[in-house]
Amino acid sequence: MAYEIPQNLKYQEKIAFNLTFMQMVWLGLFGGSGAIIIFKTLLIFELKVGIALSLVGIGVGFAFFNLFEHLKSAFEFVTSFRKAGYLDSQMEKFVELRKVENNTIYLDKKRLVGIIQVNPVNFSILSPEQQEAIIGSFRDFLNSIDFPIQIVMRTVDLNLDEYLNSLRKRVLSTKKEALLGQFNNFEEFMHEHTNNKAIKNRLFYIIIPCEINNGEEFALDELSNRIEQCQAKLKKCNLLTKRLDSNELTSLLASFFEGFVEEGHDYFSPITTLEKFEGEK
Repeated sequence: MAYEIPQNLKYQEKIAFNLTFMQMVWLGLFGGSGAIIIFKTLLIFELKVGIALSLVGIGVGFAFFNLFEHLKSAFEFVTSFRKAGYLDSQMEKFVELRKVENNTIYLDKKRLVGIIQVNPVNFSILSPEQQEAIIGSFRDFLNSIDFPIQIVMRTVDLNLDEYLNSLRKRVLSTKKEALLGQFNNFEEFMHEHTNNKAIKNRLFYIIIPCEINNGEEFALDELSNRIEQCQAKLKKCNLLTKRLDSNELTSLLASFFEGFVEEGHDYFSPITTLEKFEGEK
């Protein structure tokens, strides 16, 4: 029987007393400092013992409780920016986004990204045979691709506006007042139900990257081929897919930040944003 061996294993050799080299360094550094405080200083005994024990405690934290990484993470959190506007230069460094066009996200470091939205199926209501078939097809999909992908699941508030507006148009086309009254009651019930129950909707995306090694046009063709390959394989899993266009990509990116960006607007640069803002004054 074959077993898959994890590739991200880390091993640190024990030097002495079942301690690694770095553990010995931390204990020696802070333990030695504590010993110097006790034996080489003229402080009062209680103060010397308190400082020495504090240093030993810090050394134990560094050696056995990964205190160095925790302090490093805290420092990076404090020094990093946590609030930035659309026009801030820091935002460009954080997002690494150059532009959105050709239904593609252009990132720094010569990378392109395409995104497929996947409509899920209700797996629990399928028969065991159907479930097994979908699992097998999805396994084949993962084994067939020779490039990295990222699967993203988002939980968002359920929005029924598009569905209800479409349904309202059909009701209005009948020109029946009684039916319109029933629809108004149904619409009110659905809004109250989704708001009171805080019903959420799950959105699934597959992120497909491509490196720009042999020119941008070649990379765009390669990215399109990868997306078509993924869509064809997912279709065998009975999953409906759609490649997000430029406007949808912009709206998706904007939805991760505070504020609201309408899908129909071309918010592709600070210039267009300023022009629209000034035009509304």
